[in-house]
Amino acid sequence: MRTTETKPLDSTPTTSPPASVSSPAAPSDPGPARPRARDALAGLASERLEVELLDLSARMAAGTYELLVLVGELDARGTWAVQGALSCAAWLADHCDIEVGTARTQVRVARAMREFPALDAAMANGDVSYAKARVLVPHLSEGNVDDLIGLAERNPAGRLGVAIAAWAQRNEDPDVLAARQHDARSVSWRTDPDGTVVLTARLAPEAAGVVCAVIDTVVTRADAPAGASLSQQRADALVTAVTAGAAGDGTGAGVEVEVVVHVTEDGNRLPDGTPLSDHAVTALLPDAFVSLLMHDAARQPVDASPRRRSPTRRQRRVIDERHPECQHPGCHARALLQYDHIDPYGTGGPTVVANLQRLCGPHNRARPTHSAP
Repeated sequence: MRTTETKPLDSTPTTSPPASVSSPAAPSDPGPARPRARDALAGLASERLEVELLDLSARMAAGTYELLVLVGELDARGTWAVQGALSCAAWLADHCDIEVGTARTQVRVARAMREFPALDAAMANGDVSYAKARVLVPHLSEGNVDDLIGLAERNPAGRLGVAIAAWAQRNEDPDVLAARQHDARSVSWRTDPDGTVVLTARLAPEAAGVVCAVIDTVVTRADAPAGASLSQQRADALVTAVTAGAAGDGTGAGVEVEVVVHVTEDGNRLPDGTPLSDHAVTALLPDAFVSLLMHDAARQPVDASPRRRSPTRRQRRVIDERHPECQHPGCHARALLQYDHIDPYGTGGPTVVANLQRLCGPHNRARPTHSAP
């Protein structure tokens, strides 16, 4: 029986040496190839540039598929837990230096590839890209997998979400669809490197229609500054609608809130770390209440009285400053944290900073005994 040896596409055929002849030692692994310098592309013909770009894109797609297969295997084996990670996504974020949100998406797609062989095959063949798979996966089921993969193959990634939504309107029970959209509602925000805050709202279509209509109505009533783009006008309108009501007279707000600004020698920031300029803080001062947070010689916030069950405002700010993240090992949650007695209050634990920590809701509730936040 004759055996063949697989060779790279750009190599020339060679004959394997006889068994009695020893082959020369393989060269040492040169390591990962270095990216091509930009200067090397200066003399490249445009046609060749396009060919190489498409070739690299195809190889990246194949590499992404292989990466997801590895992620799925790691997730299934659960070896990440042995190393103390809370999840496979947390392990990926720490070891691959990626955002935890990106890692969660990779794990989600990898699991779907293992659950739905048709999706795995479509991605392996290059018919469905990772960009499309990210859109598909939250909506896949045994009953619709073939239909949705077909939509992915026929629609570009930028239009796939609309195509799936239209398919759902035609094929799903209206009550089930409405309940799922209601459960999916959410609002989140993050700070971008330029210092602006990006808000993301996920709303049912009828609610989104009302919100968008309010924003655009405020736009039409406002005197936009010269040169302002439509997106900038809508941003101003959103702020007006939320803080002063659609009429701009304060009748629509109705909610009093406290916005804490930390003014330190290292700069000004909001509790989530978003920096504020001195100019912005100065503009807030006329309507602000100024409270001093004292520090000791070790530059730690000063503690307060232990006599009450719930932390005082000063104690909460001390804990916020010391522990911006959930104190459960491996958890990095920073939003809606709760104040918890390390030594439970019910068994004599004092309400002092040394006995207080911040935990996210799930980890606080998971403790055998915990005090109310």
